[in-house]
Amino acid sequence: MALGFGFFVDRGEEQAMSVLSPILQTVFSLNFTQLGLMTTLRTITQMLSAPFWGYAADRWSRKKVLIFGTGVWGLWTLVIGFLPDFGSILTVRVISGLGLGCLMPASFSLLSDHFPSEKRGMANGIIYAAGLVGVVIGVVALGFVATVDLWRWGFIGLGLFSVLTGLIIWWLVEEPPRGASEAALADVITHENEQQFAINVADMFKTLKVPTIWAAIAQGVTGTMPWVVMAFFMINWLVRELGYRNDIDFADPTGSAPLVFAGIVVGTAISNLMGGFIGDWAERFNPDYGRTIIGQFSVFSGVPLTYILFSRGAALTFWQLFGLAFFTAFMIGWPGTGAKNPMMAAVIPPEMRSSAFSMVNVIEGGLSAFAGLIAGQLADHIGLTQALLWTIPFPWIICGIVFSVFYFTYPRDRDRMLAQLAEHRERLLEIGDS
Repeated sequence: MALGFGFFVDRGEEQAMSVLSPILQTVFSLNFTQLGLMTTLRTITQMLSAPFWGYAADRWSRKKVLIFGTGVWGLWTLVIGFLPDFGSILTVRVISGLGLGCLMPASFSLLSDHFPSEKRGMANGIIYAAGLVGVVIGVVALGFVATVDLWRWGFIGLGLFSVLTGLIIWWLVEEPPRGASEAALADVITHENEQQFAINVADMFKTLKVPTIWAAIAQGVTGTMPWVVMAFFMINWLVRELGYRNDIDFADPTGSAPLVFAGIVVGTAISNLMGGFIGDWAERFNPDYGRTIIGQFSVFSGVPLTYILFSRGAALTFWQLFGLAFFTAFMIGWPGTGAKNPMMAAVIPPEMRSSAFSMVNVIEGGLSAFAGLIAGQLADHIGLTQALLWTIPFPWIICGIVFSVFYFTYPRDRDRMLAQLAEHRERLLEIGDS
């Protein structure tokens, strides 16, 4: 529950710029390239900090890493509400990204130690869905302050919720020994003897020797770019290309861009949750290829759906567009929770999982970080609609093809890890007998 709340606040904070970007454009006379630069630089700092947080979470207490990175560092978001110009907002937004790199690696490791392989899709689905509920509530709440007079309160409120996240994690999160959910280690691993497998900095790079990790990186680079672009520019597209409003009026919901975006996020939340359960079922049905099949199907389904959404959206009524956006989101959220994350956890030793996740993030994030800037520059030259068509459906075609690599790497890497865990068990039993 506590990790879910952390994702709830973190994902809500990510959408602040998406909802408030039209207002910031008006207040500070910004172009699309400047908006894209803001999200790109923040993503880069978040990406660059991820290896540090990943190593810290594997080497020391994951709970303390989360408390500092989410609770204390969240104060930077609050500060944005008091800044006078675009330059200072850009600077602090970049600084705030440094702390955001801690949540995913540490949570990935903790979830893997709380849940066995066949239930990790469900666990990932629940916390990712909680995060997307945070996006929904954040989008709706920020819609009420998306005005020239009230936008600062959006950042102040998000900063305060970040501090609350740290307090809840301190109070509720339990930290099991690394490897506690593995069948080979469950009855022998403790907080004391897990130090036998403590990593050093050089061990972080060993995670890159696993072929499945490189498959995850290649899939992630092309798969993440559309999400970055859609998260940042979707509301802007609805406002500027389709003429929708940037506020929320429940008495007259038609034409409200934040409500359409909220529909997308609700669909994605349900999709993440369903994807986790479907992925767990697929693993039981076919341990070697089940997760890959459902992840690849989800990716490919997004190509025609997003193409229709952006190319034909202007011809649709509000509720037709809302329904198409919701269904599209419902179909494209399976790969992370149902396939990629559980497969990564199954091929990496428990003591390296935070580091592995952070190394994947730093490489795929470093490349996809430029998505916002690329989309912004394209929008300034060929129009926002055409820019979105090039940066959302097209990368997913490549992503779906790359997903095929998992068919060859995952079964072999998983079996190798099971053998390594058996060796860990023998080592701990020998220590116990001595």
